[in-house]
Amino acid sequence: MSPFAILAAFALQSPDSGAELYHAWCAACHGQDAQGTPAASVRTTVPPADLATCAASTPEPAERWRGVVARGGAAYGLSLDMPAFGEAATPEQIRWVVRYVRSLCGSAAWPPGELNFPRGFLVEKAFPENEVVLVNHDREQNYIFERRFGARFQIEAEARTAFDGAPNSFDGASLAGKLDLWHSPQALAITTLGLEATPRLGRQDRWEVEPFLAFGWSPHEVVTVQGQIVGTWEEQAGIAGFEYRLGVAKDFGRVIPMVEAGWVVPRQGDHALSFYPQLWMQLSRLGHVAGSIGAELPAVGPEPRRPKLIAFLLWDFGDAGLFKGW
Repeated sequence: MSPFAILAAFALQSPDSGAELYHAWCAACHGQDAQGTPAASVRTTVPPADLATCAASTPEPAERWRGVVARGGAAYGLSLDMPAFGEAATPEQIRWVVRYVRSLCGSAAWPPGELNFPRGFLVEKAFPENEVVLVNHDREQNYIFERRFGARFQIEAEARTAFDGAPNSFDGASLAGKLDLWHSPQALAITTLGLEATPRLGRQDRWEVEPFLAFGWSPHEVVTVQGQIVGTWEEQAGIAGFEYRLGVAKDFGRVIPMVEAGWVVPRQGDHALSFYPQLWMQLSRLGHVAGSIGAELPAVGPEPRRPKLIAFLLWDFGDAGLFKGW
């Protein structure tokens, strides 16, 4: 029986069970247990996705799942093996089957993809992620690798260069870890505790340790608010100060305008306040490659206070390979 005939039969029955819909639509390819083992009679060009694990079902928002089911894999640069059900299924049925698949995780410890808010220039993203990010900040460059472990933990390695005419262009390196302390799918909020350590490498002449608390919140999905409080401890000098960061964004789909503010309060010396207007852009159809461009605009602090251009490219390697999803 064709997929559309099956869908038509279920439409007449109007089932309220996502499990029934899954076994009618998806089980032949993804397996009765949703672990990606197709039936013996099914031939696919690529291995079907494992939908049963928490690592597979939680990182992306339900809207992305519904889009793939409705429009098919080709609409997102994925395999043509994934058919489009949107013309034969009702929106309610698509929601049911997506809700069922995402429920297979069975653990509330994994934050859902709805809390994976767009990355900004300044505020550390609270969601544990698998990303590679290349940042250019005026004459400085950051090379960032983030790797998630389990439901709540992530490590981050960062190297920095500065091509500003000085003899040593290697600016330093850092290693960080962060832990999802609390999240709420109902409130669309998440809070993370982290720690970053910077050794004496390159231009960095002393050890530096920065504990931080980061959060993300999308009240009623109208805007996204992200913030971070960072403390700085320096070798020999002790507590050097604090920095308070806040960002607000509005989601318009593939383009998200955002503005961040950073308030630096050192134990000694002048305070500094800078604003960061920016435009986040989804580059791939799948959404796993994105970019942003904007500026740092110093408003308070030591002279000279000149604007600096900032841009980054981001690849979420947990979603797909770099050259897939286009």
